[in-house]
Amino acid sequence: MPRFLPPALSRAADSARLRQFAPRQSWLEVVARRQPLGRAERRDLVRSLFHEGKRRSPFLHRFMSLMTLSVLIAVLGILADSTAVVIGAMLVAPLMGPVLGVSAAIVMDWPSRVWSSALTVFMGSAVAVAIAALVSFVMPGDPQQLSDELLARTSPTILDLAVALVAGSAGAFAKVRRQAADAIVGVAVAVALVPPLAVIGVTLELGRYQMAIGSFLLFLANVIGIIASAAATFVILGLVPSSRMRSARTHVAHGLQLAALGAVAIVLPLQLMDQWRPDPTIDSDPEQLVAEAVEAWRNDVSIIAVELVHPEDEEAAPIIELTVSSGSNADRPLGVERLAEDLASIIGEPVEVVLTNVESNVERAVVEEPESSD
Repeated sequence: MPRFLPPALSRAADSARLRQFAPRQSWLEVVARRQPLGRAERRDLVRSLFHEGKRRSPFLHRFMSLMTLSVLIAVLGILADSTAVVIGAMLVAPLMGPVLGVSAAIVMDWPSRVWSSALTVFMGSAVAVAIAALVSFVMPGDPQQLSDELLARTSPTILDLAVALVAGSAGAFAKVRRQAADAIVGVAVAVALVPPLAVIGVTLELGRYQMAIGSFLLFLANVIGIIASAAATFVILGLVPSSRMRSARTHVAHGLQLAALGAVAIVLPLQLMDQWRPDPTIDSDPEQLVAEAVEAWRNDVSIIAVELVHPEDEEAAPIIELTVSSGSNADRPLGVERLAEDLASIIGEPVEVVLTNVESNVERAVVEEPESSD
């Protein structure tokens, strides 16, 4: 082996020895060496997320106006059971901006901006719940009839948290990369923030407190998921300057850990929600429940119409007016008592069944060979 190495090989050997004894770098230090955002890009991003000074009052005016409009659209869509209208409320809702502001303030170690953005989210949410309860109170119609759009937002699962995590990352990416700004629309639809708030207000006004808790957990899971994933995405995309990342990496890591801890902590209530999931009620889907009971009761009966009637006396049992056809067995008693017992067992509450049996006349004709037209 030669005693002296060429200069190139000597430098390579020295570098290898230095890497061998160099301390292991944390993932934050690795991220800090990535190309950060430029000063102008960072300034524009911060300006779009935080509205301070003279810009604060006009922003709050726009924010509360859009929150009011979006929750009105959401409540009307939920009461009318219209998916298209509810999606419209998602697009109008302005809550995504302050939630992303919380994420950016966490990774930049700006406590005052964290609280300012969080307060904006809280105020908008409280106003949304109050407006939803008021609209539900004054709207005409059967207040106990629960739409599918409402029921869909009362039983959150871990899948909802997973959607929020992915969508939060997409929202942060769209904020940093202006070329992908159109993705914000998709994020708003994927993670519905205002519809769960509308459901909270409606269910509170109806006295359905367990459903209100489920809607609140869905909203909380969406917010926490967005904050956690958006914070990590902001760091990866270079929102934090390299110099600040090295000097304040402890604060940045602490903020990210808190965001991740919040996402993990919400998993337990979501798991418990499966055990607290309300049993089916006759208000939720009377046609489906009656169809299941009738199928188990008599297989020779066809349902023609189902109508649910709530008596004026709130303590009286709901009335199911059921019109069926039993074909050739129309003259034979059907035994409605057993059907009423089966329905009461399914929904877990008393019920009255009024059965109308319509005779069905079936005629059949077969032509084996058509006559000649000549």
